[in-house]
Amino acid sequence: LISNEKKQVLIKQTVSQMKEACRDVGFFYIKNHHIPSTHIESLMAAVKDFFDLSLEEKMKIHIDKSNIFRGYTPLGEELTNGKYDWHECVDFGPNPKDSSIDDIQKLTGPNQWPENQNSFKKILNDHSVLMSELGKRITQGLSISLGLPKNYFWPFMNESHNYMRISKYPPIINDENNSSGDGIGSHIDYGFLTILLQDKVQGLEIKDSDGQWFKAPIIPGTFLINIGHMIQRWTNDYYRATVHRVVSPEDKARLSVPFFFEPNYDTVIEPIGKFCTENNPIKYSPLHFGNYLKKTFRTSYSDINI
Repeated sequence: LISNEKKQVLIKQTVSQMKEACRDVGFFYIKNHHIPSTHIESLMAAVKDFFDLSLEEKMKIHIDKSNIFRGYTPLGEELTNGKYDWHECVDFGPNPKDSSIDDIQKLTGPNQWPENQNSFKKILNDHSVLMSELGKRITQGLSISLGLPKNYFWPFMNESHNYMRISKYPPIINDENNSSGDGIGSHIDYGFLTILLQDKVQGLEIKDSDGQWFKAPIIPGTFLINIGHMIQRWTNDYYRATVHRVVSPEDKARLSVPFFFEPNYDTVIEPIGKFCTENNPIKYSPLHFGNYLKKTFRTSYSDINI
């Protein structure tokens, strides 16, 4: 990423690379993101410490105790395309008014936090702030890559309904009683943009245009970015979300922290005019993001058309 706007040549090169990646793959890596390595190391250590807690402790913040899809999901309880995923995770979402009450209509309110884990809460909240700012910068680059004004998407995302997750993918147990599928089954991301931090254990696989799966390499010091279903709708398929999955590791657990940079809850997404032509007519009707979000969370990816 380039922060100095005077470096116009480098900016043009960077957004050209983003455009090529979004058109061809739907994923790209970013470096020079200005997120301190000390923060990343502390974050991943805190994530590991949480998942090392006893199941009894983690179940105290089970997602069923939240009305707005926040909290801990144990192994084999999340569904993707009819199969249960082999991972455990914790989901966090927006609470703009710092409320102690769930707003079921707007999906805002308090997150669930483990007891006596104040440093865990602080590092996750810090990460959310950093990723929100990073998401804005990446979105500006995407806007330019599409031939749009740099801040084109800002009115639709100035109160972004962002989500964050921490995930652990342990090696899968191969026995007749385990009906789980992959770490997470094949899907496209439901939203606008995903910023993924991952540890050193591979597992993410991407499906190319020929239907072949390939491994996404681990590149130290980078975040892996992928575009989601909302930018696909906005661009009328000019940029398309890419199918991906996480394959369970063989012998060592994989940790990751995806951050979902999203439109405002009440944003209505419809194809941008410049991407609708006689040869590429409008493919999508207007979609209220918040209503779509509720449906998606209730079905855990299963109902997204891939």
